[in-house]
Amino acid sequence: MTAATDSRLPLPEGFATEILVQEHLEGRLLPDGKWVLIGDENVRSHWSEHQLPEPEGTLWVPTSEASKRLETITPWLESWAALPLHRDATIVAVGGGVLTDMAGLAAALFLRGVTWHCWPTTLLSQVDAGLGGKTAVNLPSGKNLAGAFHPPQRMVVCTDFLATLSPRHREAGGWELFKHALIEGDLNWAEDLLAKPTPSLGDLKRSLLQKAGVVHRDLREQGERKLLNLGHTLGHALESASDFALLHGEAVGLGTLAACLLSEQQGLQPFPESFLHRFAARLKPLAGLVPAWERCRPILTRDKKAVTEAQAGSGSTIHCVLPVPGQHAVLRPLPPDVWATAHARLQDLLA
Repeated sequence: MTAATDSRLPLPEGFATEILVQEHLEGRLLPDGKWVLIGDENVRSHWSEHQLPEPEGTLWVPTSEASKRLETITPWLESWAALPLHRDATIVAVGGGVLTDMAGLAAALFLRGVTWHCWPTTLLSQVDAGLGGKTAVNLPSGKNLAGAFHPPQRMVVCTDFLATLSPRHREAGGWELFKHALIEGDLNWAEDLLAKPTPSLGDLKRSLLQKAGVVHRDLREQGERKLLNLGHTLGHALESASDFALLHGEAVGLGTLAACLLSEQQGLQPFPESFLHRFAARLKPLAGLVPAWERCRPILTRDKKAVTEAQAGSGSTIHCVLPVPGQHAVLRPLPPDVWATAHARLQDLLA
């Protein structure tokens, strides 16, 4: 692809977000009217090298999972009010999933909701966090517990940004694409992703189209959209219990492997052992970061996907996404403790 052949994905009619996928960064894709930029300071030099504008009020901020709090976005809101920005303005968010999650929530809160555009800069955010309208920050009680549904008007996916990533972050982002393959039950696609170091542009587009279709049919996660949480139930617990030593994508990869094991445990068609071993081999470098089950369990019991109020020792259940080879993944409400055996088998496979 070249700069002149940007790709607007063929999305469902009425879809809230225009999605463009291309190799290069271009200023013509920025808003026409009044806009302000909020970006991750780690990509500021990359933005500047491409001679892209930084309008009055631009903020380049440090970003980390530990900063994903309500207190972080309050100064942004104050800055926008001081400019002042009005309801016809657009917020342009440039960064990974943590930054776009926070910026989308800030846009939802400012003046009770202003337009925003998402320019995701990591593979993980390009196939997951940037699309779908979920915006959130963490609370001491758990991950992404304070948020709103506020889809971006435009999402600009430029693979040029991926040059700014470390190999570890590129690898972590690939697990979100892999998750999409297992949601579809497409083992051939999953095997292909395991066999190559970096997903192709075609993989990226396929994942975005899959997620866009699901989000369009179920924006507020009342049914089908819950399937997109494959790998996230135990994954979020692993991520939090590791004190975020695990990257989000890494935790999703581990959680997805555990979900494959839990699926068999629940009597569904098992995955081929050869596939599970290849899957585990790709994750083996993370073995030393996997926290003990005792640290994960309390986090699982207050998972936001719980069917009833989650209290340790109660009969609460969690919507668990279980992949099935050759079929679409299924959703089952299960008690948190069913993950104990899957967690143990996960550790065995990684040993």
